[in-house]
Amino acid sequence: MRVVFGIDVSKASSEVTILVNGEKIHGYTIPNDAIGFNRLLGDLKTVHQLDIIFKATGVYSRRLQAFFSQTSMRNGKDNRK
Repeated sequence: MRVVFGIDVSKASSEVTILVNGEKIHGYTIPNDAIGFNRLLGDLKTVHQLDIIFKATGVYSRRLQAFFSQTSMRNGKDNRK
């Protein structure tokens, strides 16, 4: 089973989409702050093997990237324009 957390980062919030074997099973919005990131972390910790992918959106994605670095969560950043 492949679980992917896709995160679309914008200025004030991020859209989180959870896919299992390519099918969307859940989606929600989090604020781009400690409360939102901790909610996301709680969800990430419920899955044994997962992929985390988000689009690098310059200044907006830096807080999320720093959060992943601090929590040692491996993630993939999409730099395509």
